[in-house]
Amino acid sequence: MTFSVDQLRQAVLASAALFPLDVVAAGVRFVALTEQDYRAASFLDQRLLGPHSRVGDVPWKWLEDWCPEQPPGCDFIFHVSHAGSTLISRLVGEVPSVLALREPLLLRSIARGEHADRLGLLLRLWSRGFHPGQRPVIKATSHANAIAARLLDAVPDSRAVLLEVPVETFLAAVLDGAPGDVRGGAESRLRRLQAFGRATGQRVEELSIGEAAAMAWLCESLSLAELARDYPGRTKRFDFDRFLADVPAGVDRVLGHLRRPERVASIDWRTIVGCYAKQPGVPYDAATRARLLEQSRLQHHEEIDRGLAWLARHGESPR
Repeated sequence: MTFSVDQLRQAVLASAALFPLDVVAAGVRFVALTEQDYRAASFLDQRLLGPHSRVGDVPWKWLEDWCPEQPPGCDFIFHVSHAGSTLISRLVGEVPSVLALREPLLLRSIARGEHADRLGLLLRLWSRGFHPGQRPVIKATSHANAIAARLLDAVPDSRAVLLEVPVETFLAAVLDGAPGDVRGGAESRLRRLQAFGRATGQRVEELSIGEAAAMAWLCESLSLAELARDYPGRTKRFDFDRFLADVPAGVDRVLGHLRRPERVASIDWRTIVGCYAKQPGVPYDAATRARLLEQSRLQHHEEIDRGLAWLARHGESPR
């Protein structure tokens, strides 16, 4: 991207058309996105970049000078993982008053403890829309539950949707689809869980993959429960299985909680629900999900049983 400094300032402040992708030596790397690009993206990370992407770097100092010191305005989707967050983000992102941001790369970095001093500035950048009245809704990675309270405190008028699934459903889904994520996040999740006073004395290397998955579910479930307790008027819990049982009513409840004036009648929800949320165009519906979960239960039943037994040993009843 080639702009004068003044043109660049105007472009950054005008709308969400320049997205802050990542931190580089010069400051922040922005990528040019259209509103349709946001709708299409499952992840706002390096996967956005293609051979024709327009990118440019902006120094932190310029951004700090340009972005007004005022509270940002956005809402959030937090979840335990494999709980339908991408689908629900796509559904709410279809109404004109919502700009859905799915897993910004820099939010993942902040959840890991990087660039934490830049959170306020980044939230102001993430709070830009494309037209008046449009409010971003940020779907976080499940690891960002560790900083969810900080995010809600940083955006005083924000609301958050909290998505959950029963542990047995979670185990079947994650063991079939993302065992690498379970292992990769086990150390940090165990530390967070032990901060709740749970699983003290447990060591990561002692956990089977099913036990590690159960530990991940417990960590994120406790995190969401704490958010619901501490922010009772600003958070609303949703069970994804119940959501799927009546999608129009579920979408209306989500939009109502987010204070969006539109309702499900304004979007083509059947088309969205009939595709795999992370890969639009790939057929995938509630029946497909149920079939794949049942296959996973059969294939991974020993590790699912280990995970459930681990929870029982730590005083948790499956639900």
